[in-house]
Amino acid sequence: MGIRLRALTSVGAALAVVGGPAAIADAAPPTVRSGMQISIDETILTVNNCTLGAVISRGKALTAGHCGALGRAVRDRHGNRIGTVAANHVGRKLDVAVISLAPRAEIRVDEIDWQPGFVRGQVVTKNGIATGSGRGKVTDPVPAVRTSAGFSLAPPFVDVHESYTISTTLRSEMGDSGAGVRNARGRVVGILSSGTADGARVVPLSKLPKALR
Repeated sequence: MGIRLRALTSVGAALAVVGGPAAIADAAPPTVRSGMQISIDETILTVNNCTLGAVISRGKALTAGHCGALGRAVRDRHGNRIGTVAANHVGRKLDVAVISLAPRAEIRVDEIDWQPGFVRGQVVTKNGIATGSGRGKVTDPVPAVRTSAGFSLAPPFVDVHESYTISTTLRSEMGDSGAGVRNARGRVVGILSSGTADGARVVPLSKLPKALR
C-alpha cells in the first residue's frame, strides 16, 4: 500500500458569469486498466494508494485486500470514483479485494489464468505504481500462509495480515501492493501482496473463490 494525507481544500469560491449561461461539457468517463494508481479511503484524513492488479470483466477488478475495507470508494489518481470494494478476503488469509466498477468507466479487460501452476524458476512480471515494470522469477511455487506487516496511519498503526502466497524475486515498494503478476504469455496469474528483502510475495488467482470471479 501507499499512505498519504488527503488534500484539504477551501469551499465557497465565487463564480462570476458574464453574459448568457455557460455550457458545461460532460466530464469524460474515467479509464480503468491494470497497473493504474487507485486510492481508497483509510481514515477521514488518509488514503491508501495502491495498484489496480487486474480487470477481470466489465464489472469487476482486483487489487490487494489490505488496500481497502469492504464498502470503501475506489478512485483514480484524479479523484474520479471508479468503483467500490465489493468483497475483501484479507480476513480469510487471502489478500485480495474485488472492486465493483462504476458503469460509466471505460474498461480494459485483462486476460486471466485462473488455474496457474507455478514452478521454481518461472519468469513472472509486474507493473506497479511505485517501481514500474519489473521482471523476476518464482523462488517458492507452493502457496503457504505467510505473515506480512506494514505501517498505517490508522490505529493500531501497524497493518499485519496473513495470506496464502508464493515467493518471487520481483522487486516492489510501498504502492505496488495489488499489482497484477503475469506469466510468460502475458496473462495475470496473481496479485502482489507484499515485499521482502528477497522479493515480492504473490497471491495466486487460483485461490480466489469462483463466486468472486
